[in-house]
Amino acid sequence: MRRAHKEPPYGRGNTNMHKSFGRRIVAVGAGLGLAAGAYIGIGALQADAATQHTSTAAAAVVVKKSVTVDASDWIVPRWSKVRYFGKTTGIAKGTKVQVQRLEGKKWVTFPASTTVTSKGTYSVYVSSGRVGKFQFRVVVAGVASKPSYLTITK
Repeated sequence: MRRAHKEPPYGRGNTNMHKSFGRRIVAVGAGLGLAAGAYIGIGALQADAATQHTSTAAAAVVVKKSVTVDASDWIVPRWSKVRYFGKTTGIAKGTKVQVQRLEGKKWVTFPASTTVTSKGTYSVYVSSGRVGKFQFRVVVAGVASKPSYLTITK
């Protein structure tokens, strides 16, 4: 008479199933190995092709020039120093950064300027005795930032 055997909780299961599962894992691993080899081979061919056309690709890359502006304050008493600072992209170190103020409908050069640092940043101080609400911006290498608003009080 056979005794009823209870399967352990982790399962012993069918050994044939484990063998076929093992074969599947080996087959999948081999397939991934072949796929990786093909991918590396294609990548090597693409890298070789890319070195042949480097001069064409390098000439096509153009960095768009841009400049941002931020202010240390937005409401200040007259003659207070306000720091304008920001980052530039695609603009060389040492390029002049000029502050402008909107007067009516025309941007007028303001007597404050600085230069772009090696990290592409700038910082400049502005002070004015005029009371009111004003818009300031910076212009560098022909590129103007968005306006920054400043209210000067008595």
